[in-house]
Amino acid sequence: MKYQGMTALITGASAGLGEAFARQLAILGANLVLVARSGNTLNILAEELRAKNNVLVTVLPVDLSSPEAVDRLIAEVTNRNLRIDILVNNAGLGVFENFLDTNFAKQANQVDVNVRALIALTHAFAPRMVANHCGGVINVASTAAFQPLAGASVYAASKAFVLFFSEALALELEDTGVTVTAACPGPVATNFFAEMNPKMQAKQMDQPETVVRDILHGFERGKRVVYPGKLANRFSTWGARLLPRNLILRLAVKTTNSLNQR
Repeated sequence: MKYQGMTALITGASAGLGEAFARQLAILGANLVLVARSGNTLNILAEELRAKNNVLVTVLPVDLSSPEAVDRLIAEVTNRNLRIDILVNNAGLGVFENFLDTNFAKQANQVDVNVRALIALTHAFAPRMVANHCGGVINVASTAAFQPLAGASVYAASKAFVLFFSEALALELEDTGVTVTAACPGPVATNFFAEMNPKMQAKQMDQPETVVRDILHGFERGKRVVYPGKLANRFSTWGARLLPRNLILRLAVKTTNSLNQR
């Protein structure tokens, strides 16, 4: 896929995987629309990418946990006549706490960001890709999508939604020239895991740059699902599909218990 002349909208672009997507796509010649809550951080990144890569970068600060803000984002993109050729639904929230021990709004925000915003942006921008017979959608799911996670129940369920939705949409758009790819990374060295208590060791995680490189490689090859990073990430999904369900549930809870922020 040739990215020059295309415009990619990236959510969660201020840090982590989103920033890595922005940097790598800018190097490949794509113009960017950067979306995240932190406008100041996005503006600093945008200035750097414009100077280094001679690409157009638009900054749109948005809190994707607000459905009204998502609607305003879609309207702003339309009003500016920005043609979105590639949509990277990267923004995500994860609460690693027992469901009933957590404020409901905190749990529900995961659904708003991980699910509702993702399908709203896809529904808004994919039709033009279909009309142009090019482009695509990258949805960042997780290896958590492959099994229930007690202690992170809503997070895992939301990522399972992302995975299943992406695979189904990929089939619906199979003959349109539009690629839909679900990315299922394991732990990545970003703020998401840096805030865990206790913190994960660096050797347990992949680096954002490596993960994004692998995702884009799979996307360019038209893959419906990619497992970026360590080979162990792919192996972990096999166990979830082959071992007895109750065993998987019991094994998975050991991981979430070790990451619970309590």
